[in-house]
Amino acid sequence: MPPTRVGAGEVLNCECCVWMAQLITPCVSGCNSYLCETSKHNIEFHYVQKMSGGDMQAEIVMIGTELLLGEIVDTNATMFAKALRDIGMDLLYKTTVGDNEDRIAGVLDVALDRSDVILTSGGIGPTVDDMTRQCVARATGRKLVYSKILENQIASRFRNFGREMADNNKRQAYIPEGAIPLENPMGTAPCFLSEDVKGRGCVISLPGVPRELDYMLHKVVIPILIDRMGGSKITKVRVLRTCAVGESNIDRTIGDLMTESNPTVGLAAHAGQTDVRVAAKADTEEDADALIAPMEAELRKRLGVAIYGTGKETVAEVVGDLLREKGLKIGVVDTLTDGQVVREFKENGAGDVVAAQRDANMDGQDDPRALTEAMAQEVAPEDGVGLAIVGPYEGGATFMAVYGSDPQARTCIASRRFQDSDHIRRWLVIQGLDLVRRAVLGKLASPAD
Repeated sequence: MPPTRVGAGEVLNCECCVWMAQLITPCVSGCNSYLCETSKHNIEFHYVQKMSGGDMQAEIVMIGTELLLGEIVDTNATMFAKALRDIGMDLLYKTTVGDNEDRIAGVLDVALDRSDVILTSGGIGPTVDDMTRQCVARATGRKLVYSKILENQIASRFRNFGREMADNNKRQAYIPEGAIPLENPMGTAPCFLSEDVKGRGCVISLPGVPRELDYMLHKVVIPILIDRMGGSKITKVRVLRTCAVGESNIDRTIGDLMTESNPTVGLAAHAGQTDVRVAAKADTEEDADALIAPMEAELRKRLGVAIYGTGKETVAEVVGDLLREKGLKIGVVDTLTDGQVVREFKENGAGDVVAAQRDANMDGQDDPRALTEAMAQEVAPEDGVGLAIVGPYEGGATFMAVYGSDPQARTCIASRRFQDSDHIRRWLVIQGLDLVRRAVLGKLASPAD
């Protein structure tokens, strides 16, 4: 039987075909149709016409009341974000919605107004609160129909598992009219792709079970999206790590660069640290690198020694490497971090660490700055650096001093910490490590300070 061309904008379900993932493949490279390997029909979808030839914009909708109650961590959203980033598709919005038909349908309707592809996770199981199917049908303007073929497929899956299908599993055989079923070999719930009747885009509904989602997303959905985009792009991310410089200070220094579109620049703050993220989208990794390089050079010029590393490097690792490289030892007196700063030095290869004990009660000291400086000098090895993290003095003041053999490697800084918490201790550890790093480098001042 010769291939039958389906008109642009039409949707055809092959009566002899059920599982798109097995039976329908792109017929030729660059063609806006699929070839059904069983019937040899060319099947063309409306959303292909809308999306081909330009950047596609995606949105994810995470469905389940348990997500809003804090009962589970939403790792599925991260999975979606990474997968879309890796093919160069822009993810613009993420919405989490509970198990309520009106709210889910409303969220999907809004998403279809502003995005080309909406990916959903959850709500396609057999229970009463699994209502993604009817919500997608409602949002896309389609009827919910029952597929005997899907029922037989689900029953067969249960038999393969050595179980009988319960009556409530028949709910999973309902699907928006005209939707394309996507086989889920990891579970019993059929996934599906449903177009909006108004041509606004499509909804791809996937399981909430992470193992099933992982398979369906990477093995089935991503290849479809790449084909629709006419090939994938590369989104490359470069992270410059800074410490002991506040996010607001960095924003003042590089804020004008954060308005760029490709590459983009963004900030993420942690205790005592701020990551500067540079992301570029291009056809190849080399092209992405070429976009990132001048931006990274400008960031390094402006932030200077505030940048201690890249990627997943920690300041403790960098300091440990510096001390080993220069053959330096470290001495520490610490009354504030419960020994955390000493552990960081030891665990990151700083060698023998001289740790001195001092009374943690510093009230009544006439000159806390001079006392802290003296402690750093006292604990400093002849061939190394001394670090003192001391306090709290009266009023909650803390002082931190570093002492090296070079006068340029000596300083003392003050701050006030009114809370005794793990967050504050972590902040002090990071600041202490960074002070040693800058002392060893002979750069105790930074343009971003």
